[in-house]
Amino acid sequence: MNLVTQLRRGHLLKHTDLSGIGLELGPYDQPTVFKSEAQVRYLDWKNREQLVSECSHPDLIDQIPEIDYVVSSNRYGDYISDKFDYIIANHVMEHAPNMIQWLSDLCAMMNDGGILFLALPDKKFSFDKYRQDTALSHFVAEYLAGVEEIPREHQIECEIYYDEAFVNRPMDVRDKLNVERIRRKLEAPPHVGIHSHVFDSDTIENKVLKPILLMGFLKFNLVDFVPARGETGGEMIIVLRKETPNVELTTEAFYTANGGIEKRLAQTESRLEEAESALADARRSLAEAESRLGETIDRLRVSQAELQASNAAIVEFVSSTSWRITAPLRRVVTALRGNGERGRAHPG
Repeated sequence: MNLVTQLRRGHLLKHTDLSGIGLELGPYDQPTVFKSEAQVRYLDWKNREQLVSECSHPDLIDQIPEIDYVVSSNRYGDYISDKFDYIIANHVMEHAPNMIQWLSDLCAMMNDGGILFLALPDKKFSFDKYRQDTALSHFVAEYLAGVEEIPREHQIECEIYYDEAFVNRPMDVRDKLNVERIRRKLEAPPHVGIHSHVFDSDTIENKVLKPILLMGFLKFNLVDFVPARGETGGEMIIVLRKETPNVELTTEAFYTANGGIEKRLAQTESRLEEAESALADARRSLAEAESRLGETIDRLRVSQAELQASNAAIVEFVSSTSWRITAPLRRVVTALRGNGERGRAHPG
């Protein structure tokens, strides 16, 4: 299990104990929940045999699970009559042409109180970084119009703004804006990896998610949101619970251009304050340790001075006249002690 999957599981398990029936969309070779640990089922557009035949990494084949529901459209409810206690969709929502309808269908497939767990790429960390965030008006228009296919506008967006650095190619604006090239792309079937929508974790809460819930399109509450970071693979985590919506959204938060950036800045400032406090504590501890070290060094210096004085006194005494005069007497005493020791060791 890689680090990204571990992080996803950590956030998921905050909101469900996996005791109910779950559904994971498009698990491929990295399911978030395994059938060996829970009653989870898998959904994909292809069955396992098809996925295995198209897999370009033989070492991953054994990790591709059996698919329980094979679908051929985003309207999953047309294929599934079961109800679920939690649904997991990692990097799926950005592909749905009609996002509100997609979320509504998932909501209809869930039991009350169920958890919808979403992992989405933040455009800042993906090949979409030059695209504009998909606007709320776009989502609403697609939903009310009943859109079923990827809008041509998004196909053009992907063609013009795709960050070629992801495939190690240089960016050439003349090539990107070549109308004939764009026309050929539009005539070809859409690439399977195209993102119908683009999100930024700094704005998605107040610009997209909360407004959609406030408009009453979905019976969900936003219960958790984790912004994207580079060390987490550049993905954001969204957790919705099926229940009567209770949304808090201020006018300022919705209309402010930078959306949730103020919140992120406040969080960053708070973390900086905590770091500064921890640094101050560390400096105090270091100062105390230096003080104790200085006291120890002073004591060692005193002990060394006393030892040197003792050695000097011994040297002075040994070289004195009295020491030389009493030398014969010391030899006699030493000899007598030796005889006494031998006598005790060998009694008559």
